[in-house]
Order: sequence, then C-alpha cells, then structure tokens
Amino acid sequence: MLRRLKSISITSSLVIALLAMAQSSFAFSYTLEISESELQEKVSAMMPMKKKNMFVTVTLSEPKVDLIQESNEMGVFTNIEVIALGRLKGSGRANITGTLDYDAKQGAFYFRDPTVVSLEVDNVAKKLIPKIKEITQFAITKAMSTYPIYKFKDDNIKHTLAKAALKSVIVEQERLLVTLSVF
Repeated sequence: MLRRLKSISITSSLVIALLAMAQSSFAFSYTLEISESELQEKVSAMMPMKKKNMFVTVTLSEPKVDLIQESNEMGVFTNIEVIALGRLKGSGRANITGTLDYDAKQGAFYFRDPTVVSLEVDNVAKKLIPKIKEITQFAITKAMSTYPIYKFKDDNIKHTLAKAALKSVIVEQERLLVTLSVF
C-alpha cells in the first residue's frame, strides 16, 4: 500500500512538473520598442490634414510627436492654417494629446481619444476659435482613428506571434515600450 502511494505521489509530481514545463514553453512575451522618430514618420505621413465645413477650412501640417512619460500618452504639436468665411486667414499651432490603442485583430496601434489641449491662431477673431477647435478636434479624431500610427509587419515572425494580446504600453525615455504576450 505504501509503495502504491509513493508511486501515485511520484506520478502526480511528474505530471505537475510536465504541465508546468508545457505551460512555460507555450508562453511567449515580446517587448517592442517604437521610437519617437518612428512614430513621427507615421504621423507625418498622415499630413497635411484638411477639414472643411461651410464657414471654416482647417489644415494641419508639420506635426511634431512627443511621447509623454508621466501619462503614457502621445502628444502632437502641429501647425494650423485657418480660412474663415472664405477670406479671413490665420495660422498658428495646436497641441493635441491622446492615447495609443492596440487592435489585436489588425495588429495595429491607433491614436485614440485625441484632445485639442491648446490652440493658438493669429489673425482670426476670438469668437471663431471655439469653432476652429471643434473642427480641428473632429479632423484629428477621424483621421487618426482611421489610419494606424504603427502596424505590425506580417513578414516578421515575432510581430505575427505578438499580435495576440497586449500586456502593456509604457512610455520610457522617448520610446514606446509595447509588451505583448501569447499564451
């Protein structure tokens, strides 16, 4: 009887050890570093961005990407040109912040929840600034939610495997550290 219990105990231990090894051999974690300059290149390719309504045309150009370590957000400083009522022209700068959201199915990151934090436009009446801000907000939200900021490459095996699950996104030292895991 004692011999049988020892045999069961050894067998159980062996099964547990094999299961643990099997689990760890299938676990895969991958941290991708995306530099500010890589993100800059992707955002620059989206611009100039132009949005019109009946009274105002807003054009965003020359973006400057800034990764914000304290909040794990991305900032975009951009030039803005405004033509109001067909003849009033102004130019200035806009500061937009948002988060990067990962779409596992697409294997891509999108700029989500962009917020126009500040907007300065010279030579335009102050009463038009809220409308310009609204149009700018709409333009950036629509464009950046449609086009990915970064997309994994299908021909890279690590990228293909990493598409499964986002574990974390952290901004550190002007880089985006994206940790993905496959179980």
